[in-house]
Amino acid sequence: MCHKHVPTFVVAAFMLTCYVSANKGTNCFAELSGPLDDVNVDIESITRLNNFHILPRLNSLLLSDYFHFCEVNLERGCPFFNDDLRCILKECRVTDCPASDLPIGLREELTCSIHNPCEKYGKPSNLLEDSVDEDIDCQLGKLDSSLSDERKTILANWTMYDAQDETKFCESDDGGSGKLIYVDLLKNPEAYTGYKGPASHRIWHMIYAENCFSHEYPMYGTSFASQRNDHCLEKRTFYRLISGLHTSIAVHLSHRYPSNQLLNALTTPSKTASGSPQWRPNVNEFRERFDPAHVHCGPHRLQNLYFAYLVELRALAKAAPYLRKQFYYTGNPKADDDTRRAVHELLLTIESQGNIFNEQHLFADNSRETIQLKQRFRQHFHNISRIMDCVGCDKCRLWGKLQILGMGTALKILFSAPTVPPASHPVGDSRGTVPPFQLSRREIVALFNAVGRLSNSIGALRDFCKLLSTST
Repeated sequence: MCHKHVPTFVVAAFMLTCYVSANKGTNCFAELSGPLDDVNVDIESITRLNNFHILPRLNSLLLSDYFHFCEVNLERGCPFFNDDLRCILKECRVTDCPASDLPIGLREELTCSIHNPCEKYGKPSNLLEDSVDEDIDCQLGKLDSSLSDERKTILANWTMYDAQDETKFCESDDGGSGKLIYVDLLKNPEAYTGYKGPASHRIWHMIYAENCFSHEYPMYGTSFASQRNDHCLEKRTFYRLISGLHTSIAVHLSHRYPSNQLLNALTTPSKTASGSPQWRPNVNEFRERFDPAHVHCGPHRLQNLYFAYLVELRALAKAAPYLRKQFYYTGNPKADDDTRRAVHELLLTIESQGNIFNEQHLFADNSRETIQLKQRFRQHFHNISRIMDCVGCDKCRLWGKLQILGMGTALKILFSAPTVPPASHPVGDSRGTVPPFQLSRREIVALFNAVGRLSNSIGALRDFCKLLSTST
């Protein structure tokens, strides 16, 4: 059933203050403050936790080889319309990585068909560095034909879990047309590309309008504070997650803007030695999207950013025992050990905050209405994962698919059975327990990068506050 009267968790209705001009001597409308409903924490605490503890650790972790090389299929094609509104601008392009740039552990995927069996941790596979043709494309072939029995078992487990699991929220990139390639995220950062107008607006319209639970869909930035009895918790959650993602992307595009396109740059635009544009925050772009003087729902958009952030943090905390067991293998023992240690420290930081999001309020009974609502929730999110294939800008499609997969992975974790071990066992001890989900490397990489995008968006608000206070 729809849980209209369940106490709202975390940030379902922030009691936030949007500071404008005169408040506390600041001129930053983006500075959010106040307690979070039904949680013993306030927005300032979340901001401090993010900016001083989580964000630095995440940014360092995402520089590691395991997390900045991702597999993606950018050629699946749009299933909803045939017209081609592709972005032809240079900044829209994605740079594929040459095989020589891949860590040996990932490069191994390209040589499995030649060196069989492909034992992931075997000595022969770890000595193939000089035998890989530098001209090989970073394409993933049909892995099953050359996988070891151990790997086939692992992939079979993933398939079994996904086939039986009601919490599979995203379409896999493995099927369909096109091919999987490796992309270096550090060489293809999320930034303003110039992709906008009707093509971009159509994508967001499809996401909001065609994936709603009724004929009337909320506009971007809608507040549910006065409508709790009209919109159940599950529907509000779905909308806030999408709105939070939308806000995060908008913040990034405003924060990483080519300085040579700024009309009122605070400093003189310049280029790097290679001729590519330097990136600077665009205060005017940020104002147009979030300043209540320009758009009434701006503050609510920022609130939803915090909501999505806390949901994904909760997913990391819940999956912590599982994530601690991963090898994060790239073939470099020292780097892999550093990555495992960094993941552990990040998870400890998140776990120290307690249960900041209680997903057990969602779909809390087994009534027919609740089961149907959960199915619709999952189907709507699944549709959004396919809409990402319709984005005309390659780089925007890359980051959209990555962040949707990350959010879908978070929901997959949260809607799975509890992973907490028996009280007699320490946290992370798996004795007598079976993980209720399996995560592929692609899902793990997407989840951490998705949290990283939301975390960086919250960090960017601080930069905009400083710029706003000096630009008027």
